[in-house]
Amino acid sequence: MDGIYDVASLRSDQIERAYPLIQAAVPSLDLASWHRMACNAFRREEILVAVNPRGYLQGLIIYRHFKHPVLGALLDVILLCVTSAADERGVAGALFATVKVRAKELKCAGIRFWNQDPGNWLRMRDEAQFNRLDHGLMVSLADLAR
Repeated sequence: MDGIYDVASLRSDQIERAYPLIQAAVPSLDLASWHRMACNAFRREEILVAVNPRGYLQGLIIYRHFKHPVLGALLDVILLCVTSAADERGVAGALFATVKVRAKELKCAGIRFWNQDPGNWLRMRDEAQFNRLDHGLMVSLADLAR
């Protein structure tokens, strides 16, 4: 089923429908907080959703592009949520492929996938968290090209 998902930026009419996805990753998150963050035009994070052909949201990813003091340009995937019972691999693959293309466009050295932890919701506001080297899974774009 890979390749059947439309991955694009979260639209305003999808914010409430995306809430169960983000709440699965951050159970303590209330709808008002999610809505404030998703509607914030000045946020540093990008939010993408994977939508199946029937229009159902099957995945969500929150990432941020920044310049790491040691690694250089880096794309940090803060939260990754997949909610497909039938095609988790396809949804995750579609999200990963889109993020990989975005990282290449931004000339990033790599992509870091943060450890999946509900605390990431609060940590993504802590600038020091982005400069750390001791968390998450680092994927080099050079390695992906091989």
